[in-house]
Amino acid sequence: MIWIVFVTILSLISFEKQTITSFENSDKIVHFSFYFIMTSLLLKSIKNKRKYKYLIVIVLPFFYGIIIEVLQDSFTQSRKGDFYDVLANSAGIFFAVMLNKYFIKRISSSKIKKN
Repeated sequence: MIWIVFVTILSLISFEKQTITSFENSDKIVHFSFYFIMTSLLLKSIKNKRKYKYLIVIVLPFFYGIIIEVLQDSFTQSRKGDFYDVLANSAGIFFAVMLNKYFIKRISSSKIKKN
């Protein structure tokens, strides 16, 4: 929940035109990272045996990201909703799920087999 509050605040406050990074569309890396971390935290917080675990950790951050983009477009003057931000968010969600599903589980199962 703390991460979601953090992302919400950073998504809705206005920043000056001065950017921290120097290349065009660098904010997409930030979007990817925020949603990668959010999805990873959700994956950790939901019990492994839950029936719809992956559906939950994909749908919740995805729709949260769309809501944030709509709020930016509707309620802020300096921020605008962006379809490419939604794509970057979705990429972060996808990679977090794939990393968890294929790599972390394989590492865990190989540790169990060794013991």
